[in-house]
Amino acid sequence: MIVLVLSMIACSKERIVITGTIRNADTLSIYLDEVDVYDSMTLDSAILKKNGRFRFAFRSASPGFYQMRLSDNKSFVLFPEPGQHIHIEADATNLIPSLHIDGSEDTEQVLKVVRNLNESRVKLDSLTVLFNKAEADSTKQRLNKEYDSVLESHRKFSIAFLLTHYHSFASLYVLYQQYLPGSYVFYKNTDLQYFRIVSDSLKKYYPDSRHVIALEQNTERLIGDYNASLFLRLAEGTEPALPEVALPGLAGDTIHLMSLEGPYILLHFWASWNEASINQNQQLIKVYNNFRNKGFDVLAVSLDNSTDSWTRAIKFDELYWTNVIDVTFPNSIIATNYNVTSLPCNYLIDKNNIAILAKNLTPSQLQMRLNELLN
Repeated sequence: MIVLVLSMIACSKERIVITGTIRNADTLSIYLDEVDVYDSMTLDSAILKKNGRFRFAFRSASPGFYQMRLSDNKSFVLFPEPGQHIHIEADATNLIPSLHIDGSEDTEQVLKVVRNLNESRVKLDSLTVLFNKAEADSTKQRLNKEYDSVLESHRKFSIAFLLTHYHSFASLYVLYQQYLPGSYVFYKNTDLQYFRIVSDSLKKYYPDSRHVIALEQNTERLIGDYNASLFLRLAEGTEPALPEVALPGLAGDTIHLMSLEGPYILLHFWASWNEASINQNQQLIKVYNNFRNKGFDVLAVSLDNSTDSWTRAIKFDELYWTNVIDVTFPNSIIATNYNVTSLPCNYLIDKNNIAILAKNLTPSQLQMRLNELLN
């Protein structure tokens, strides 16, 4: 009997219950997903009827990373701990702004970050629209400053969260935030300190967690790459340098990144088999034509395995910038050196200072930044 009672107490301590009501969702289903390092798995689901109520219950011996997802593709994240009973209230027509969560302090706090990120996205979109309509250089410069100010404001908001929640699984979500797919909030060399703080803290509490192990490995790789490049520069007594890019061009000759003449270079990774790349190329053509005679150039690195597909795409889409190809993808050393995890991917490079100014700019964002630099 004692063993049975102790077993029941242990199970109750591991039990996580999630209840709630999602209004205006009587035609939708709701799913509970466990988010893994590279994928997610649906643990349970329910059909939301007129009253919108739902209930999920499961056991977990440690805190985790979960997602509540509606069948209309709206979602929000949860970071429950064993023994917690979380209650959720929301309106499906305005999910994140209406969302109210009780019972999980970490989830309540990270929701503030999510809302701030969404508000920042709306502001950035509005500024981009205004910039595209603006004609006066003074107006464009002002909008550019406002754009950077929005980015920096959310960045500071996120840093404040990390410094007060570095022991929480929610910090994983905040570390890997993206304004747009591939455009991370934390991407600078100075951000390595936050990766290290969170990694070291979570490792103490959850050494066996797959998320924590993956974070530690990624942190060590990032710091190792940075230290290696720093040591190399010190050993050679040279100015800071970017990873080498030396690949064959259309004529078969080897083209080097540093051989391009413009002081500002867009290092652009793409592939003819990637639809998003093709769509972005069409938008980049206009930006390239606007600034090609003002000190701007594009080095487009194709990750195609077929040179025929590559050359056809260049000719068909009239991509007249500097083109090279790396047929070794997905084992490309260059793609690894530049942390290319999805396509398209780009870096705006200042060759005068041999530095990366920005990563994964949209064509509109690139237009804004080049206006500031070259006009």
